[in-house]
Amino acid sequence: MLKHTETQLVPFEDCGFARYPELPLAGEPVTLRCRADGSSSAPALRITENGKTSVLQADGRENNCYIFRTGSREAPARIRYQFFTQDEETPVYSYDVHTVQTVIQACLPEDGCDNRELLAGEDLLITVDMEDALEIRYRQIHSAGASIPGTYSFTKNGCTVSSGAGGLLCVSRGGKTVLTLTSLTLLRDSDNRIVRITEHWKTTNRHVLGTGERFHRVDQAGSSASGTVTEHFTHQGDQTYLPVPFFMTEKGWSWYDPGMVSVACVFDENAFSLTRETGPFTPWSDCFLFGKPRDMLAGFLRTSGKCALPPEWAFGVWISGNGWNCDAEVDEQLRQLKENGYPASVMVLEQWSDERTFYIWNSERFPAPEATVARIREAGLHPVLWQIPVIKYEWDGDPGPRLLRDEAEAIAKGYAVQREDGIPYRVTERWFHNSLLPDFTNPDAVSWWFDRRKHLLDIGIEGFKTDGGEFLFDRRVLLHDGTSGPAAHNMYPLLYEKAYADFLKRNNVNGVIFSRAGYTGAQTVPIHWAGDQVSEWSELRAQLTAGITAGLSGVIFWSFDIGGFAGPVPEPELYLRATAMACFCPVMQWHSEPRGGQFSGGPGEGYNNDRSPWNLAEKWNDPRLLEISTGYAKLRETLRPYLWREAQSCAGESRPMMAHLCLDWPDDPRSWLTDDEYMLGHELLVAPVTEKGADSRTVWLPRGKWEAWFTGEKYSGGQEIKVACPIDSIPVFRRVKT
Repeated sequence: MLKHTETQLVPFEDCGFARYPELPLAGEPVTLRCRADGSSSAPALRITENGKTSVLQADGRENNCYIFRTGSREAPARIRYQFFTQDEETPVYSYDVHTVQTVIQACLPEDGCDNRELLAGEDLLITVDMEDALEIRYRQIHSAGASIPGTYSFTKNGCTVSSGAGGLLCVSRGGKTVLTLTSLTLLRDSDNRIVRITEHWKTTNRHVLGTGERFHRVDQAGSSASGTVTEHFTHQGDQTYLPVPFFMTEKGWSWYDPGMVSVACVFDENAFSLTRETGPFTPWSDCFLFGKPRDMLAGFLRTSGKCALPPEWAFGVWISGNGWNCDAEVDEQLRQLKENGYPASVMVLEQWSDERTFYIWNSERFPAPEATVARIREAGLHPVLWQIPVIKYEWDGDPGPRLLRDEAEAIAKGYAVQREDGIPYRVTERWFHNSLLPDFTNPDAVSWWFDRRKHLLDIGIEGFKTDGGEFLFDRRVLLHDGTSGPAAHNMYPLLYEKAYADFLKRNNVNGVIFSRAGYTGAQTVPIHWAGDQVSEWSELRAQLTAGITAGLSGVIFWSFDIGGFAGPVPEPELYLRATAMACFCPVMQWHSEPRGGQFSGGPGEGYNNDRSPWNLAEKWNDPRLLEISTGYAKLRETLRPYLWREAQSCAGESRPMMAHLCLDWPDDPRSWLTDDEYMLGHELLVAPVTEKGADSRTVWLPRGKWEAWFTGEKYSGGQEIKVACPIDSIPVFRRVKT
């Protein structure tokens, strides 16, 4: 099997069979690499330029990857190429040799209307509009026509946009310059079409909050933020499953992109840049909102969809373990809940299915699914099943007739995502590679997909853990609704999750979906969790950062895996600190990776790596771990009326339930600096402990009156205090109304 991709699959890892560079410049050498798995002969490269075709042999090899160094070209040029062996050939690929243009000045088009248009360079039209937001739209035009000298100025709603004052555009409010677009860097293909643009802005802000769920830092100032949905197993660093093209500053302005194409942001001192790819003659926009942080965040969310509210029962305790793969495992968890007096409201089953179709139960392990679900519900729990958006390619065994029929029907009827050439797309590499993806923009495909899952709702399933969704790697894909390329990649998780949410609604199930990946609009399909982390202290700190940044980006309801999902079981101190934080998070849940997995930390399938408190208490011979964990679960139950009230309020206000302090104290410089505390709803300030061995921590109390949750001690705000935090407590303060 020959494999080649025009770009890296994920930004943190070289797949080894890509084009380097992806968008070459004039005079820049190009290397094309191809992987040959199981091929009987080495691949050759057929390359066409200016109507002439030649064949090249590889001039290097690394493992199964063959290297073709094709030299450099001068622009304009378009190169077509194809890898082949005696038995196989890849699709035909192409690339342009690009040129770079920098634009620092603009003029007025002769036929501009209402003084809202500006011409940058010879063919880039900039249009300004100011209604609910300041929107700056960019569009390449085929012919600019005549231009005239002069300065540009447009004022509306207290905002002035002008040219000729040190940049292409200056944005002013109250007579003060807030933002300046100093220049544009345009990447043009061989037909002179703009395919990538970088905007360079000058600012005066010190803080940048938002850009999606981020694990490495809360304040993005001095950092960069990828805008691509990315699966990264553990230690995510600066990568994220859930980027959002929105950020806000302490200077009273925020930015967002209303589209779905990835936007890479780089934040330097007093400056930032935005880089987008754009299709030829495809418009794109920058939108700016002004005001208080909570108003700007709510304004952004109003543009991308109404916040959805999960059911009340979602705010109890969730229990989950990948190893629960049979009736005996499920019944053991139900027994432990009852025996230990541990309250829970949701049970997630991951290994419930045949592991092929993911809609048929494993009949050997669950011979009577209706009875299994009934026992779960009779115990007071709401059952949720794991899902993945693939028509699986079975590598390790017999796919069986049902899966083969599904695959054949999906291909024949166009239910699977296709490339532009009409060939079904298969997951290029990584998790579930070679599988098909259902096209959730095709109504017939949606009906076909959920007809096979309706029986699950009929027996009482109340939600789905919609895992994955980051697999749409090929830039040549074309969804049924016309969406293609990078936009399809970022949009796919939302399409997938929305399809499941709609499935529940159509069948009158007041249920939940529980998702990892997302983009703009995540608030319309709650709930989201932070994905996969190892049971380490640094990962607990990263989870806290992820929850705060997710909220700053409009993720209203958020969760994480208590104690970490992967690796050796967490030590008692780490587990209890994570449990305490989860108790005061929007959603409280524990979960663990497959038993016997590469990170599971135990000898084979027989090793129980569940993150249940009873399993960990046994593993560590520490009954107090179970006692304290159960105490937090019971505390969570007492919090449920408050959480439900706040959930309804936050959904109505478009406010994250886990909120950065700047949303309530925007005029306090200290609130912008605080990155390890948050408001849970409107009344509770939470300051988790994320350092090993800590028996105290400092807490910043914003102005106002506060009461410690566990001790009842009273404090005045506007000060930093040091508080004791024994292992069975967490610094939490109730805002006292005056």
